[in-house]
Amino acid sequence: MDIFIASNRQLPIRYYVQEAVWIRRGGSTKLPDLTLPFFVEVEINSHYNLSIIRDYIIDFQKQYKQTEIQILIKNTAFLAAMQDMLARHEQPHHAITIYPLWTN
Repeated sequence: MDIFIASNRQLPIRYYVQEAVWIRRGGSTKLPDLTLPFFVEVEINSHYNLSIIRDYIIDFQKQYKQTEIQILIKNTAFLAAMQDMLARHEQPHHAITIYPLWTN
């Protein structure tokens, strides 16, 4: 998986077939860096579609008064782009932390 998103709230699954973006329920994979109980795995084929992930996170936050989100990203270019995108949309009572995903 390219991106893992964890939260203190249940995350919705989404499939954007035309854009080749799949947001699936987190499987049996448990990453030690994820400390929040709910997570989804994201498969994305192009950095041009990162705005879909940004919109997914913003729409998710709008459903609640308070959220905590952790994002682990494998690709460093995706990581930098996502940090930049989400920095422009900071909201009070919604914490987001973004980390690189270290794989063996």
